[in-house]
Amino acid sequence: MKNSPFISVLLFVLALVACKPNPEPIPDDGMRHDSLTATYDLFCNPERGFHQFKEFFSPDPLPLTGARVKGIYNLGYSLILTNYYLTDYMSTPIPDSYLNVVRQNMQALRDGGCKCVLRFAYTNAQDKAPWEAPLDTILLHISQLKPILQENADVIFAMEAGFIGSWGEWYYTNPLHFKRDPNKAEDFIPYRNVLDALLDALPAERQICVRTPRFKMKCYGWTMADTLTRAEAFTGTPKARLACHDDAFMADASDMGTFKGNREYWEAETNYTIYGGESNKPGSYANCDNTIAQMQAMHMSYLNISYHKTVIARWETDGCLEDMRRLLGYRLVAKDIATTKDPKAGQDLKVVLTLVNEGFSSPKNPRDIRMLLISKSDSSIISVTPDCDPRFWGPEGEHKVTVFFKPEQGGTYDICLYLPDPQPTLANDPRYAIRLANKDCWNAEKGYNYLTTITVQ
Repeated sequence: MKNSPFISVLLFVLALVACKPNPEPIPDDGMRHDSLTATYDLFCNPERGFHQFKEFFSPDPLPLTGARVKGIYNLGYSLILTNYYLTDYMSTPIPDSYLNVVRQNMQALRDGGCKCVLRFAYTNAQDKAPWEAPLDTILLHISQLKPILQENADVIFAMEAGFIGSWGEWYYTNPLHFKRDPNKAEDFIPYRNVLDALLDALPAERQICVRTPRFKMKCYGWTMADTLTRAEAFTGTPKARLACHDDAFMADASDMGTFKGNREYWEAETNYTIYGGESNKPGSYANCDNTIAQMQAMHMSYLNISYHKTVIARWETDGCLEDMRRLLGYRLVAKDIATTKDPKAGQDLKVVLTLVNEGFSSPKNPRDIRMLLISKSDSSIISVTPDCDPRFWGPEGEHKVTVFFKPEQGGTYDICLYLPDPQPTLANDPRYAIRLANKDCWNAEKGYNYLTTITVQ
């Protein structure tokens, strides 16, 4: 398939990284340096990429099974958008039977190796009212869901705000409940009430995606000057936790009004917050060049592979769909590992790993990080936790990981990077550990990334 000019340049740059064994001079810093080779391979990594889409309509939806989720994972998807429709409960509490479906689905995700992008709504029909429940009922439903969200946050990548309007997209609304095109400060109060309830219901380390930057700004009184800073990022505040789902991605130059003179706000925010969604109506705007450029500018983490099928098919025909599969979210590549020359037992062994991120975004949820020194003779492990946070490993520049080991015994050791999920329920599951995009590095049984082997005297 023919690549667009933008993709051709991108592939050329990636080829240099992948094929040139040592593109930069080896530093004369007294350490041993091993260059590492990148790979173009497509593989599954947690909390990123195209996602599958599953809907659950009240009153008696069929829940997911671990086997079904595993099948989706084996196709290369680590995310499933689970959209729950509460149509039958617009004036009543959610019954236990339906809440149990949500619980069963969460366990199926855990068993099958995936996480969800989570959304609740009341209807999927824009031409048939009512489009949502009254505010008091929505708040009651969120309070009912809170224990489930708290207990199952390990398999929630992000939650889309939902609840309001058809599909939970905050547009086709009942004016008695929510103004369809809010302008005055008081118009945004019920929207903020829903956001405040969701922020309370979901653990502080998880983000809530709203439909447009305008909702984030107007609900809380923020302006273009209030964009999220590095110091504020990932602090658990509403500003740090409110992210974006763009369900008109590439429909036109404004994504059907998603951006109204505030595109730069989202571009800045998404350095530290999640940006995802789905494509919309087919049109000339959604060509490969425009699409890749917006994915980069907005630091896109996830996108629906099921909609819009005509747009997805165009990307495949024009030759950029595979690049999107590779680059959506993060794609971490180890470039160089430096170690102390001639290390001695009982003395400090310094290790400096240099990484780059070739993807569009950084990992956006908490992530454990460990450097491992593994004995080749008895498989014993020395584990050191570096002073760094992978959520700040964005696409710009290099990222350094520096640790000191002190092996007490001589021998041969492997050095590995381990990036497991921090949740105890997933910490030992290699499907939820991050894999580097390097050749001959991945230990699928353990979830370790092999970097080099050294001998300690």
